[in-house]
Amino acid sequence: MRKRVLVVDDVSTNLKCLHMILKDDYDIKLVKSGRDALKCISDYEPDLIILDICMEEMDGFEVLKKIKEGQSTAAIPVILATASSDPECSEKGYQLGASGFIRKPFIPQGVLKYVSEILTQEEK
Repeated sequence: MRKRVLVVDDVSTNLKCLHMILKDDYDIKLVKSGRDALKCISDYEPDLIILDICMEEMDGFEVLKKIKEGQSTAAIPVILATASSDPECSEKGYQLGASGFIRKPFIPQGVLKYVSEILTQEEK
């Protein structure tokens, strides 16, 4: 069975880009807001979440915090997506429970390799 990846980003171009990168290897669900992500997690049951940090309404840090507080969702690995290279951003993400980061603009082979590594670690 293919692993399920939930991609959360409020920019359609980023969603399309990650879908193109991941679609051959994973089942992908795309959502455009943190609220939509939190609503669909229990139904979709993702194996991994790729979450944009900078979103309107509810940023990625808030969404990550809610995911990690949930009893049924805390174990889901979350990769934060960001264009920022600010070390404080990374530090905050790790403190909240992020499994790692991918940088924008996305490098397809790098994204695929990183997603695969995180999912392999989770299986062990």
